[in-house]
Amino acid sequence: MNRSKDLKDITENFNKDKYLIFGYTPMCGTCKMSEKMLDIANEIVRLPVIKVNLNFHPEWSKEKEIMSVPVLLVINRDTELKRIYAFQSVPYLLENLK
Repeated sequence: MNRSKDLKDITENFNKDKYLIFGYTPMCGTCKMSEKMLDIANEIVRLPVIKVNLNFHPEWSKEKEIMSVPVLLVINRDTELKRIYAFQSVPYLLENLK
């Protein structure tokens, strides 16, 4: 398995005013549903998003105190604005991404 494609630069949007980090694991069914909801919501708000397989980022997950997957971090430059674990619905996501 080629791990390099899974090792994303989590900080690639570090200089953007608002961006998203979606943390998931491949075997998580809820993650797959949440990712689809996020994709639909983000077609409207169009924020930069980094999707990260957290299996390959244990240090970052520990540093950020990620409690479970899926997780969505809404970030302004290097400051976390919001953290969402329960995605609930597309309208809920839209409200939280605006």
